[in-house]
Amino acid sequence: MAFINHLNEVYELAQEDSELGRILRRALKIIEDGLERYGSKGLSLAFNGGKDCTVLLHLYTAVLLRNTSYSSSSSSLLTVYITQPNPFPEVEEFVESTVKRYGLDLIAIEGPMKQALGAYLEKRPSVKAVLIGTRRNDPHGEHLKDNIPTDPGWPPFMRIYPIIDWNYTHIWDFLRRLKVPYCKLYDLGYTSLGSIDNTHPNPDLLNPNQPCGFDPAWKLIDQTRERCGRY
Repeated sequence: MAFINHLNEVYELAQEDSELGRILRRALKIIEDGLERYGSKGLSLAFNGGKDCTVLLHLYTAVLLRNTSYSSSSSSLLTVYITQPNPFPEVEEFVESTVKRYGLDLIAIEGPMKQALGAYLEKRPSVKAVLIGTRRNDPHGEHLKDNIPTDPGWPPFMRIYPIIDWNYTHIWDFLRRLKVPYCKLYDLGYTSLGSIDNTHPNPDLLNPNQPCGFDPAWKLIDQTRERCGRY
């Protein structure tokens, strides 16, 4: 598997007696349980280039590399990318570089979500569960549990949310401490990514002293304002 350097640091960080260490231990346990139950051929990951699924991908890769049977194989990590109209070129470039960095078996399928997931399961019928980077303060995330089957009428699989209880600060603490590569739009004032049509830099990060006019995403103080660049 590509990009194995420093992944052992994930488990070292998880041993810290800190809030980040605690939620990281829980996230790793959820992923480990999912891998044990479904296996690497039955477990996929939803990836769209955003910061949350970037964290989740790094965690899942760390778990896989600790699994001797997987790390010694040449298998690629199953990944699905549900695309949307008019994406940022920077996001597409990051997704492409991430596929190479982590050795992903990524299938990109145009939405809407329900039809795209159905098409993905037709292409990868072995998949029985999908790791998703939704957090509690995301739309529709408030009442989610760690493991939830899809709703009736949807393509059937288990939805697994390892970082459901992470907040915005946790995400950026993890990415920056472990120097995990992320989409460069976050350094230009974007705090939540959608399409070009509905996403702008967060006005809370406006800083005329910066070359781009905005501070980077990790400097956002009020976490409740994370989606203020989305319209």
